[in-house]
Amino acid sequence: MSIDDGTPEASEAARDAIAAIERLPLEERAPAYLALAERLRAELEHSDPARRAD
Repeated sequence: MSIDDGTPEASEAARDAIAAIERLPLEERAPAYLALAERLRAELEHSDPARRAD
């Protein structure tokens, strides 16, 4: 899915994770965003058919 400007829409899980991070105290947000970025990167790598071994 995408929004009107052609930008892909974030998954519901990603939106929920970002909302949860935004509720954290400011000093806890950076580590939480880094963890989310790592999780999303790993998910993306595992979903990339070009990275799969035959």
